[in-house]
Amino acid sequence: MAHVFDLAVNKYEAICNQPVVAKKKNKITHVQFNPIHPIIIVGDDRGHIICLKLSPNLRKMPKEKKGQEVQKGPAVEIAKLDKLLNLVREVKTKT
Repeated sequence: MAHVFDLAVNKYEAICNQPVVAKKKNKITHVQFNPIHPIIIVGDDRGHIICLKLSPNLRKMPKEKKGQEVQKGPAVEIAKLDKLLNLVREVKTKT
């Protein structure tokens, strides 16, 4: 089962789930992300490959609220990732 999360919204609840392997005996061994298109390639221990494309409904950008500007661009995405990585690093130092 492949679980897709939007870490900027909720890191505990998946926005969609997709069964990947046909049998429970098979294990997912490789996941490859496409840097340009919303596509994921998943490989299992039997050599089977599945290509998953993110639904257009899940790719929509959030709507702008009245009186609020939505920032766009790579700098905003990098800041979001840095924030999430700092949260993970804080948890590791506490344990």
